Amino acid sequence: MSKTENFISDNREDFDDKMPAGKVWQNIEAEMNGKKKKKSIIMPVIKWSMAAAAMLVIGTVVYVKLNKKETGKQELVKVNTDINTLAPEYAPQMNEFAKLIDMKQEELKVLSKEQPQLYEKFTTDITQLDSSYNALKNQLSGSPNKEMLIEAMIQNLQLQLNVLNQQLNVINEIKQSKKYSHEKNYQKI
Repeated sequence: MSKTENFISDNREDFDDKMPAGKVWQNIEAEMNGKKKKKSIIMPVIKWSMAAAAMLVIGTVVYVKLNKKETGKQELVKVNTDINTLAPEYAPQMNEFAKLIDMKQEELKVLSKEQPQLYEKFTTDITQLDSSYNALKNQLSGSPNKEMLIEAMIQNLQLQLNVLNQQLNVINEIKQSKKYSHEKNYQKI
């Protein structure tokens, strides 16, 4: 026998004369009769986890919906008059780019009604370039090398203009292919 068993058998009388509190027996009886349900720590954790997951899903859906709406409604590049005051020698060139970009954007807005998904993709591309342009513009006032930043801004505007031209070419190709397919279908009839 082990030391613990020897100790219990030697001191058995001391253990047998003590009675547990009445509440202990009541709890044991209630548990045996099935009246008292076992408290589980897992159930509240599962409930909170499900609630947290639901909130996460709802939050993600709301974010995506709001982000989608904002993307479609965004106005594209607008050259600010700060350029005129910070770098007047480059202002005419940048204003000319700004006018061309505005004109191309107006042409592109026509697409928004015909093909909203394509327009949304196009505005996303231009918005990324515009955010780069704005970052450069914000750095301009505190930069010691303004000419380099202005040249980068001009390159950004040129790139935006090129992207808009490519996007308009895509639109024209889509229109031409539709026109061609309609003419082809008409000739078959």
